[in-house]
Amino acid sequence: VPGVVTGLERSRDPDSNARFPVFRFTTAEGEELEVTSRHGESRPPQPGERVTVLYDPARERDARIDTGGQDGSTMGRWVVGIGGFLVTLGVLASFGVI
Repeated sequence: VPGVVTGLERSRDPDSNARFPVFRFTTAEGEELEVTSRHGESRPPQPGERVTVLYDPARERDARIDTGGQDGSTMGRWVVGIGGFLVTLGVLASFGVI
């Protein structure tokens, strides 16, 4: 569903630059909710920015913004990609191809 970022909360960790987006959206039942993301980001969407919100109607307070940073998928893709590349190099080296 569509939503809008209304603010950013700083991480409680003084060594972290993560910000937790606060966002508002309207549920399918018409209830307007404001939620603070459980996932901090170093480059979060900014206040006023329109976002897509994903939520389970049974657990509306667990809603999240549909971005790579909110589910860890961007970092996961990098780790898997680099790991796959290194495994490929290892296999090729073991066969004497490189």
